[in-house]
Amino acid sequence: MADEYGPIAFSSDYLDRLRRLVPAQDELREAAYIVEQLSSQDLEYKRRCVRCSRPMKTRYRTRTHQAPHSAASASTQGPSVSQLKPRAPVMSNTLDELTFPSSSSKKKPDDRNAGKPRCQFHPGTIFRKKWTCCDKHVSSEGCTGEKNHSAIQYAVGELEISWIFYATPAAPTPSQPAAAVVIDCEMGTSFTGESELIRVSVVDYFSRRVLLDRLVLPDVRMSHYNTKFSGISRQMMNDAVRHGNCFLGRDEARIATMKLLSPNTIVVGHALHQDLTSLRWIHPLVIDTLLIEKKRRKVEREAQEAEAAAHGSATQQEKKSEDEKEAAPNREAGMSLKALSKEKLNREIQLKGRGHDSVEDALATRDLLHWYMSHPAKVGRQ
Repeated sequence: MADEYGPIAFSSDYLDRLRRLVPAQDELREAAYIVEQLSSQDLEYKRRCVRCSRPMKTRYRTRTHQAPHSAASASTQGPSVSQLKPRAPVMSNTLDELTFPSSSSKKKPDDRNAGKPRCQFHPGTIFRKKWTCCDKHVSSEGCTGEKNHSAIQYAVGELEISWIFYATPAAPTPSQPAAAVVIDCEMGTSFTGESELIRVSVVDYFSRRVLLDRLVLPDVRMSHYNTKFSGISRQMMNDAVRHGNCFLGRDEARIATMKLLSPNTIVVGHALHQDLTSLRWIHPLVIDTLLIEKKRRKVEREAQEAEAAAHGSATQQEKKSEDEKEAAPNREAGMSLKALSKEKLNREIQLKGRGHDSVEDALATRDLLHWYMSHPAKVGRQ
């Protein structure tokens, strides 16, 4: 039977225990969180190929583009980065600093890709979820290839304005901001290949009450709504727009979300950096159940290695270490919200053919975190 957690009694002790799970800024950076405005170099990596929509490699990008324009030069089209630079998020020194493994491990070259064109794309257009050039599904790999990428010609300041991040404002705040919320978002794909916010759901952590749940009409042209996974179709979006039941753009969604909380609110999510990035949002207090699970596995692995070292010979330990290196990819499997919900909560979510439901996923994330809170020994906390 699935574990269903009802309302959690609020207490300052429980809230303090939650705060101990907030990672330090350096750890968030290692986990691909945006904690400050993007630099010029960061923005360079946001440039994409006009054909395949993939991020450009630096050596190809410099062949086709001049130096990026500064954000200040885009002041006539929108606010500059310097004008909207958010306050640097402040992490409390009283929080326990959890050391999470880096998500940016080096990958070995894949010989299977040798000889393949760097730029693979579809020269046709999309009609009824299929490419007209090859009649394959919209998500299929490109049917045509070129040796090098070709950069999109961005308008002056276009990238800078698109990638401005906003910090949670100190004021005005709601009369009673939530102490902790859980957020889950759904994303589609734009014509330039960027992931775009199409639904945002916010749940109160303690009461389970749904505080916000609306579709978001992107400001850009969409290639597809990733319906298989997002559960949202173009028709659903059109209906929401027609009835006035959606946010018009990312900014409206972010502003509505920020109205529910303050900088002291803990924001919870699974792979939360993706949701925050889709909202272009920087928040000082976050908890990521994916990072907690990585930490738990790291502690468990180190304990097993220490025990093996204490009872086995050096030769046996060396062989074990080599075996573990080969098994590492398999060991890191099962960290999706779906897999962890099944393992920890005995709950089935994201069923095949139904797509994701961001409210369901937010509640699963909330209950998963409460499971970790209820089983501290299994999280590696002292």
